Amino acid sequence: MAIGVGVSTYPWAIASIVQNAPRQSGVYAILGEQDCVYVGASGDIQASLLAHIKGDNSCITRNSPIGFQFSLVPSSLRVFQRNQLIIALWPICNLHEE
Repeated sequence: MAIGVGVSTYPWAIASIVQNAPRQSGVYAILGEQDCVYVGASGDIQASLLAHIKGDNSCITRNSPIGFQFSLVPSSLRVFQRNQLIIALWPICNLHEE
């Protein structure tokens, strides 16, 4: 699965995350109606998305996500891929991280 325009987006719901997000290494994007809300990287995409949907990041919650996308990436490339996606997508919550 890839991340970006024209790529399938899964609904932002616990059942959808459990069903669709892998428990594998990769990067993911959390999407709003018009903008990318957040881009993350994790050794377990599913666990990270579940933590986000349960409110671990108030910026994500405030921006009312509607979906997510992910891409499997080896651990050695996760940070690089995440940084490239942040540059490309300008996610609201990553831009306000300190």
